[in-house]
Amino acid sequence: MAKIRKYTLTAALLAHGVAPASADCDGVISTFEGTCDYANFEENLSKDCEIGTLMDELFGEESAEDAVAELCAYDAHVQFVEIQGTYQKDRRYFAGGGILVDGRDFAVDSARVARFEANLGAKAVIDWPEYAARVIYNTDGDGGSNGYPANMNLEKSCALRAAMCCFTDDSAGDGFGANGDATTDVCRHDLADSPKSNHIKEGWSVFGETETHCVGFAWKDGDEKLLGNMMYDVSLRTSVNKGYRKGVPGSPMCGCVEHMPVVEEAACRTASTSKQVRYTFTYDAEEGYISASNEADIVYADCEGGRDLKAQYLHYQGDDEENKALIGGHLVGADGCADDLEEYLNEEQFLHQGQHPTKYQTPDPAAWSDLVVGEGIKFKPPSIDPIASDEAFRGLIDGGCTDSDGESRFCIVRRVCSSCTSEAHRDIYYQRRTALPPPGTNPDNGEVYLLDMFMNNWMSYMNNMSDGDFELYSTYQDALEGTNPWLYCKYDHKGVGFPHDCGPNGSVGSQWNSYIKHGQAYANDHGFYVEKAGRK
Repeated sequence: MAKIRKYTLTAALLAHGVAPASADCDGVISTFEGTCDYANFEENLSKDCEIGTLMDELFGEESAEDAVAELCAYDAHVQFVEIQGTYQKDRRYFAGGGILVDGRDFAVDSARVARFEANLGAKAVIDWPEYAARVIYNTDGDGGSNGYPANMNLEKSCALRAAMCCFTDDSAGDGFGANGDATTDVCRHDLADSPKSNHIKEGWSVFGETETHCVGFAWKDGDEKLLGNMMYDVSLRTSVNKGYRKGVPGSPMCGCVEHMPVVEEAACRTASTSKQVRYTFTYDAEEGYISASNEADIVYADCEGGRDLKAQYLHYQGDDEENKALIGGHLVGADGCADDLEEYLNEEQFLHQGQHPTKYQTPDPAAWSDLVVGEGIKFKPPSIDPIASDEAFRGLIDGGCTDSDGESRFCIVRRVCSSCTSEAHRDIYYQRRTALPPPGTNPDNGEVYLLDMFMNNWMSYMNNMSDGDFELYSTYQDALEGTNPWLYCKYDHKGVGFPHDCGPNGSVGSQWNSYIKHGQAYANDHGFYVEKAGRK
């Protein structure tokens, strides 16, 4: 088996040539079942050679324990790269291209994988794809100290512990239906989820009805022994046995679900061993190195009980609302594309189809002022002259509003926020109760640029809920009646505007707006309005 990671070990093994102890040690020096580790290796050593002398001569200062650990980690199992033969073939295949996908003669192009399938596909443990060629690339690019390929990085992504492949072309086989494989509709793909495959930084694609077969697997934390076999089963093994090729345009053909297109459903596969794995360590006296291999009886099967990938994920991770939402963002269920696309296009891309109940509101112009200031889809900067803009804002607030008894009061300030993730913060009503602080832009003189207080600097000075300066409400009716006011507010963080971490019952973070801090909160699309006088 090839050693792909620790080049120092490979160099050490090859550098010593034929050791004096080699005559009696040539061939198998240890074989055992169970866990591949030094304890089992040592317990099952051949009695025909001075193994201690051999190990010293081969490894020098490196301990035998470390050397065996390296062999167990990177040599005992089949490395994914050995199946097709090169990293580039795997990289292009997972992205949906390469000779196995785009070649002219599928029988010829798939011959190497077919030979592996016939000889070792179900007879050896295969490691998750990892490549020496990517170690430096990932390390330099914040991908972690590993050689995982794009869209399959177990260290930096794949948090849901689920992966799948999606195939759109069955022309090299007998067709999806001939294998009993159901097809699914593809809803959409956010191109930023897989830029290493499509070479596009940002963008999105939506799809109509498609004939796509998606198949995947899920796993529990700590149960990763056969991940490589499961990936082989749904990828190369599926291609060579069924003739499935080509991925959804713009997305990888195979990867962890976080990097794959959103689809309605995916079939589910699993792999298990019917007996313990047997490991064999062999010394080649002529070449002067030790290699390791494994023998296993791998059983590939559909997931138990006919579970699809979504059901299998919930079976492993728990059938609660949080997990349903996590996997439901990738596998939306039968006939789920229409609802998913409406939500995605409205929420992420702001392509409006109807009126969302709590987003994208345009206050009634008969009851509310024109937009005072806003960002994003309600973009409007303040006047260049802060004194003038603040004077106009104060004039709207002190605009002659009255309560139901005809008593004078300040007009209500309203912020609508389409991008806020907290529903309570998508529409907030500010009712001033005490006199407005003195106008001006010099706080050392006690002056307050009131509009900026809402925009960028939500300060407690002359604006403290506990002192009765103001109240916040979730509805206009509550603000009029003085019922159900918010109970918590936070202030005094420079650059953080309305309403900081204020909330109906406690602190709610990241719903504030700021015109000088960007990308640090969710209120990127919001606007401020003021109630018009004459409303009751």
